[in-house]
Amino acid sequence: MKVGYYNHTSDVSGAEISLLTMATHLREAESLLLCPSGELADRARAAGLQHVGVPGYRARMTRNPLVLVRHLLGMAAEGRQIARIVREQGIDIVHANSIRGGLTVSLFARLRGIPVIWHIRDHMPGGLIGRLVKTVAARRASSLICISEAVKKGTAELGDKLTPVILDGLEARMDELATVIHNGVALEHADEADREADRVRIRREFGASPDTFVMTIVGQIAPWKRQEDAIEALRLLVARGLDAKLWVVGEPKFREENIAYAERLKTMAAAADLAGRVVFTGFRSDIKEICRAADLLVLCSDNEPFGRVLIEAMGEGIPVVGTRAGGVPEIVTEGASGLLYEVGDVRALADRIGELIAQPARRLDMGRAAYDRARREFGIASTVAKVEALYRELRPGRTAGPRVAIAHDYLNQMGGAERVVCSLRRMYPDAPIFTTIADRSKLPADLRSADIRTTWMQRIPGINKRFKLFFWLYPLAVRSMNLSGFDLIISSSSAYAKGVRVPEGAVHICYCHTPMRFAWDYENYVKDMDVPALAKKLSGLMVSPLRRWDAANTAGVDELIANSSIVQERIRDHYGRQATIIHPPVDTGRFDRAGAKERAAGDYYLVVSRLVSYKRIDLAVEACSLLGERLVVVGDGPDRERLARLAGPNVTFLGRLPDGEVERLMRGCRALLFPGVEDFGITPLEANACGRPVIAYREGGAQDTIRQGLNGLFFDKQTRESLARTLLGFQSWTWDSARIRAYAAGFGEERFERELRAAVSAALSAREQPAASPAGQRKEAVV
Repeated sequence: MKVGYYNHTSDVSGAEISLLTMATHLREAESLLLCPSGELADRARAAGLQHVGVPGYRARMTRNPLVLVRHLLGMAAEGRQIARIVREQGIDIVHANSIRGGLTVSLFARLRGIPVIWHIRDHMPGGLIGRLVKTVAARRASSLICISEAVKKGTAELGDKLTPVILDGLEARMDELATVIHNGVALEHADEADREADRVRIRREFGASPDTFVMTIVGQIAPWKRQEDAIEALRLLVARGLDAKLWVVGEPKFREENIAYAERLKTMAAAADLAGRVVFTGFRSDIKEICRAADLLVLCSDNEPFGRVLIEAMGEGIPVVGTRAGGVPEIVTEGASGLLYEVGDVRALADRIGELIAQPARRLDMGRAAYDRARREFGIASTVAKVEALYRELRPGRTAGPRVAIAHDYLNQMGGAERVVCSLRRMYPDAPIFTTIADRSKLPADLRSADIRTTWMQRIPGINKRFKLFFWLYPLAVRSMNLSGFDLIISSSSAYAKGVRVPEGAVHICYCHTPMRFAWDYENYVKDMDVPALAKKLSGLMVSPLRRWDAANTAGVDELIANSSIVQERIRDHYGRQATIIHPPVDTGRFDRAGAKERAAGDYYLVVSRLVSYKRIDLAVEACSLLGERLVVVGDGPDRERLARLAGPNVTFLGRLPDGEVERLMRGCRALLFPGVEDFGITPLEANACGRPVIAYREGGAQDTIRQGLNGLFFDKQTRESLARTLLGFQSWTWDSARIRAYAAGFGEERFERELRAAVSAALSAREQPAASPAGQRKEAVV
């Protein structure tokens, strides 16, 4: 699907930055920017976006009929140019980036059957002009994207002065058209060393000492932004004897009144009591770095439609103080990620800032909560997903790129492999999920509502309870899946799904959690199965045929992706193939949510695991019993009774617990113990997301996630004595919870999606050049 983004000017402000951020992160749609030559066009080209120039016309609201006619003629000429480009470029949807752009396209472009989206990034004008604009939108727009609930409310209100003929049905139509999609921000993670370097450099540049409290206000300099309130609040704080400075970041644009306002601000700042305390930086492109150097961001606007800079600051871990107006309360959680005050109440603004100066610990907590909220609610991935979903509604069946199918072994339980399927579904929401059997009651909501297509195995009585016993049927079931018509197959497999029949010419990418355990690690696979010994022996006769089947099917996969280095080694050993490593997505936000309070380490170690023998929880139980250290064990399974017999009085078994209780225990533990060998190991990173270190056996996936001394320690032999020695040495280490959390955040879902999309793109490109790709010689496996 090709989307033409129309922006009537090439000047760059918040609306244009949001447009560029969105267009450069599209997952499915192809973008083409229509705007005049200038800064926006230059930035688009630098970002790798396609651009076609248009003259651009800046129509202004006016009551002068002659000027109004001139503006209408100019907009008509612009509309004809846009219509020509839409035809020539094969554009499927026109996305106007402003109210003015929407008017130009809807009134003058004469597009036939092409949906037009108005992106409402500002409050609608009032009065008669506003009512006429809303009437055009209701009659001509295909959809309205409002950047906040506050903007949507103003967009839908038509007023009561229209005649009944005009008003009839329009309010309902506007409500139907309007949807709220918050602006998304590309939030990056900087390590502590980089953050500190930015802080030192920028403070030196702006003349602020390391101990001076610095607040910043960022945005276009204009009367409605009320930078004067920030200067007056600074004056009050200085009068109270506080060492504070203000950085005013931005420049006056677009209007003479803004330039005059900027001069007035500089006159205010030149007063004797503020000498040297207000710095006007002019335009800056390094906003994130400036936020890292500041202690607080303030936003004083009259009625900010959204407040993108709030998210940029929050994403850098600094709290904000903003006005209780417009879209600001939708971003800032009062008392958690920042503080709010009434517009124009300078004394209240100074009091709020003063509270945070006087309480550095509270300010630090707010910064953490702000960081969490920004990343969880306002990342660009979420915005793009919602916008592209709207595109699909407006232009069904016109998505760009290959038709995708997802395949998975079985969906009757919830674990790390199923979380990968959740992420794949979010990446490719239109892709059906093919699996052998499914139990929707065990799945999260976003999978329960998915298009899941099972096989004939679903009709076997009791299949979900005893599904492992039917291992000999799964190869037949996956081969029965009908994937005809799909261009890209992504299988998530630890056993059978990579054996699907792939249509001629399609690309098959397998995300391999591990090679099939039944075939390649039979003894450990059946060790804990509650079945007769004879059944285990007979099952063993199937090992060799399954190995041959598995190896033959793996040879036909175009691209293998391993979830860890140990799985990469197994793939090399068993299949003779090289696999790319992409670590699975870890929902660290689930355990490091906004508002969660920092807790000091308690007096206990923690295990969170299924209690089965290969997890080696016995090592943790015996080592803690030997040392007399308190151990809390969360989880259940067939090994629980044996572990209880091994445990001393200092070991407590709590069974399965709700997520909230697990989080509480993780936040309060000394460390999480991870004594088994796992393919990857998500639980250690969840504990890290709670700020706590991990003690792990130096094998398996733990080697990919644990950094000695940063987020945990290793023990080298899988014995209770080796673990006990590490526990004794653990007491001498100091742990930085903020660094541990930041490290865990690097394993999040956005990272997984980015890396997987790159792998998919490479595999598709390789298929277009079969001579250069081993995938061009696919082997068709048979059962």
